[in-house]
Amino acid sequence: MKTLLIALVALSMTSALPAKKKAYICTDLKSQTYHWDELCKELEKCKYEVKETTEAEAKDQQKRLCKVCKENEKKKDEVKQ
Repeated sequence: MKTLLIALVALSMTSALPAKKKAYICTDLKSQTYHWDELCKELEKCKYEVKETTEAEAKDQQKRLCKVCKENEKKKDEVKQ
């Protein structure tokens, strides 16, 4: 019984962790942005490899969110409301 309780507590703690949001970056050393949408029109301009990563890792690389992706996210939020 004690083992079951410990397992349930551990399971509930892992589900409370925030999900890692996917992000996409252009591997060009001059690139300063990350994208939420793999098909972003700005990301399509990348002439280098596009790498899937997490938003946290992209921020650790001093990258900022693409303006197009940010605007698209705002539009999605407005539609939901």
